[in-house]
Amino acid sequence: MDLLLDDASIDVLEAHRLASPGPDAHAALRLRALLDQRRQRSTELAALNDIAVRLTTVRDNRVLLQEVVDQARRLLGVDLAYMGSVYEDEFVIEVASGALTPKLIGLRLAQDEGLVGLIVRGASPSWTPDYQSEPAFRHMTGADSAARSENMRGLLGVPLRVGDRVIGVLFACKRQERDFAESEIALLSALAAHAAIAIENVRAIERLESLNLELSVRTAELEQTLQWDRTLTQVVLRGGGVGRLVREVATLSGRPAYFLTDEATVPELLEDRVTEVGSAFRQCRDGAETVADGSITAHRVAAAGIFLGVLLSVGPDDQQTRLLLDRAVPAIALSLAEERAAAEAARRAQDAFLVDLLSHPAGSPDDERRQLRLAGLTPSSSYCIAVAQGDVSRAALGVAQFPAGTVVAEHGSRVLVAVPAQESAVVRPMFTTGATVGISEPARGALALASAYREAQQTVDVLTTLGRDGEVSSARGLGIYRILLSHMAREHLDELTEEQLGPLMAEQSKRGVPLLESLSAYLAHGRHHSATAAALGVHVNTLYQRLDAIDRLIGTQWRDPDKALDLQVLMRLRRSADLLGRGHGAPIVRE
Repeated sequence: MDLLLDDASIDVLEAHRLASPGPDAHAALRLRALLDQRRQRSTELAALNDIAVRLTTVRDNRVLLQEVVDQARRLLGVDLAYMGSVYEDEFVIEVASGALTPKLIGLRLAQDEGLVGLIVRGASPSWTPDYQSEPAFRHMTGADSAARSENMRGLLGVPLRVGDRVIGVLFACKRQERDFAESEIALLSALAAHAAIAIENVRAIERLESLNLELSVRTAELEQTLQWDRTLTQVVLRGGGVGRLVREVATLSGRPAYFLTDEATVPELLEDRVTEVGSAFRQCRDGAETVADGSITAHRVAAAGIFLGVLLSVGPDDQQTRLLLDRAVPAIALSLAEERAAAEAARRAQDAFLVDLLSHPAGSPDDERRQLRLAGLTPSSSYCIAVAQGDVSRAALGVAQFPAGTVVAEHGSRVLVAVPAQESAVVRPMFTTGATVGISEPARGALALASAYREAQQTVDVLTTLGRDGEVSSARGLGIYRILLSHMAREHLDELTEEQLGPLMAEQSKRGVPLLESLSAYLAHGRHHSATAAALGVHVNTLYQRLDAIDRLIGTQWRDPDKALDLQVLMRLRRSADLLGRGHGAPIVRE
């Protein structure tokens, strides 16, 4: 008892037992061993508690993992300690303490093989006295190679668990064969439990810090975007237009910026990058939103699915530039839409002014000058008025071939063109679209221009009635059919028709026999009976009967060559006049 109270070592107690054998000596020796074991357990628990406290202060995941393996190696007095993490279907060794070679770090192992597989699948500790000769699990080439390099023999592994999840495995290794006691397994398991909580906390903090960092970046981007939006919106509200917006983009990005509507119109400053610009433009035109080609970043500009052009930034591609271009594109599209809407409104207004001038000319000189000015015409100039009809529009007609001062307007299905000219013959070659076009003679002043407009309309009507679609003609070029443009001439034509062909028309109306058609066909076929009968689809005897009826009604003098020619021309004019009035309305006045 005195020896125990003096804290004598086991060696001293053993010497006493040999000198004085007896039950008391044996009991003292066992008591000494139990006290030493408890003292060791107390030391280990104190050390474990100290480690747990230290682990809670580490904020770097890699530093924390290294601290765990260093403490594991010290607590268990082993030659080597290492730890890895579980990632989906594999285990990766991340840190080691006491390693002889670098082969362990980064080693990837399947979770269903080796000692790792037993620990992860069972979520419980496992050990072997000699890893290299252990038959209880399947050996792997990579793991065995590392084990041989480290001369691993006795190996203990415990899982790092968070709830029901295994997030990693902690290993303690001796380079000699060794059994591991329950106390050592419990000690390493306790360390692993503290480590698992600390690791999970650090990773959660890292995730939170990463989210906070991302949130800060997103917030900064949002603030920057809002500032850009405010700046660009102010440009639009002040009516700065596309050019001002592009200059603002260049200022905000600190690099040149351009807006292109055509790949052929490359600015002079980009002539050395024509190939890059052309390629980027074509890709955006074909649907690509953003294209980075060398030192060119291009963004597609479109509205309602309609391609409007490409916004270019010159310089290295980066996220900041892409974001700025993305914010600038809607403002440019809006500005373009406003410009087009304004141009369209102005165009429609001028169309209305020109139509108003030609349809309702003013009576007073002041009102006349105002009408001419609003329509875009010069009071002192002479104009030929052209009316185009058919598959034609302002865009299809074009204005490049017309002289300066030409005004083009759309009115219903027709296009009106006021061309500064002194002769209609000069205007004819300017129309090459395939439309049917009537051209007036030159006129000056509101009243004269209105009359010229009626003349051009009537000319188009006559051309259409005669089946001469696609022709371009002035009233003078209609030849004998010019008579159809005169109201008085048409009244005279009606009187002449009644005088020369009235009996035939009355008989035809009464009996329903097409005598006028038969006469016209007979004269048109050179008075050949068989050809005429074939054209009319009747028997030749029927034709003879109709000709006899014509002789009876208007006399036989119509068979004289001169008289026959007069009747043939009269019937053709009458038919054209009838078609003109029936198919297109009265051509004399068109409001």
